[in-house]
Amino acid sequence: MSYSIEFSKVAIKGIAKLKKSEPQAFKKLVKLIEELKEHPKTGTGHPKPLGQDRVDEWSRKISDKHRLVYAIEEERILVFILTVYGHYEDK
Repeated sequence: MSYSIEFSKVAIKGIAKLKKSEPQAFKKLVKLIEELKEHPKTGTGHPKPLGQDRVDEWSRKISDKHRLVYAIEEERILVFILTVYGHYEDK
């Protein structure tokens, strides 16, 4: 089973920033997104579920500075990428 990937507007802007300013982090992000299609809960970047009010949201480490934050919708077989730029605790 392969998950579909969709991006929030915030994620699209973050991807553009990473591509322009941090090419190594962008390359890792591309690999992580490919991995999400097959197994969004395991793999590279230390995937972990976010707690409390962020049910079904997960995070993976892109770099010390950036996190890939996404929601998994099992019923739609979809991974919705919320943010990629910055760290979710910085918000």
